[in-house]
Amino acid sequence: ETKGTMDSLQLRPIEQAKISCAKKLFNRISTSEVKYYDVDSYQSLLEVMGKI
Repeated sequence: ETKGTMDSLQLRPIEQAKISCAKKLFNRISTSEVKYYDVDSYQSLLEVMGKI
């Protein structure tokens, strides 16, 4: 899901809470084959994909 900004100062508290919960969930279900990464742009996504 995109939020338009990774700057937590520009996110409403409810959006910050959703992001926090999602990070906890995805980190918990991550395995050696499936990993969760934060990306803030298409370029960041490409960089992550290039590492795996």
